[in-house]
Amino acid sequence: MPRTSTGPKLAKATACADYRFRQRFRAPAAWAFRWCTDFAPDDWDISGGTRKVTWLGPRTVVLDDTFPAPGGRRVRKVKMVQIYPETKSWVSTHVLGPRYNSQFRYRIDPDGPNASVLTFEGREMRWRGPQLSPTANRRLARELCKEDSGLWKSRFAAEIAQEYSAK
Repeated sequence: MPRTSTGPKLAKATACADYRFRQRFRAPAAWAFRWCTDFAPDDWDISGGTRKVTWLGPRTVVLDDTFPAPGGRRVRKVKMVQIYPETKSWVSTHVLGPRYNSQFRYRIDPDGPNASVLTFEGREMRWRGPQLSPTANRRLARELCKEDSGLWKSRFAAEIAQEYSAK
């Protein structure tokens, strides 16, 4: 690999989309944080997908997900997740797969005694396709934000509220 004065030459991402959103939960912060970071193979139910969970320590886990993709393909994503209980936060970094080096930060803060708010900040890296213009990169960020925030609102927030009220 060619070297420069600053180290090895690395491929440049074709897109880097930064986005963020907030999602309210109808559960206390400590409860929602435990729910979000209690990783297990069966908590990932995309049809035909699998998850392998490897705890490397009490606050570090590797998630190895494989799921169906268009055209009969299967996609594999491996993420290392660092958990920070003292701030009710965690960081997920893609270490293998189509979005490697993408990173997502999550933090849960109290919003009264029986509610909380998730703050999400994501940076998705893309490595294939044409280099995106700044306008196209912003469009991608808006699309990713809509998709991810919609998932947290329609699925995860609803599951948290249902499970908390059933406890």
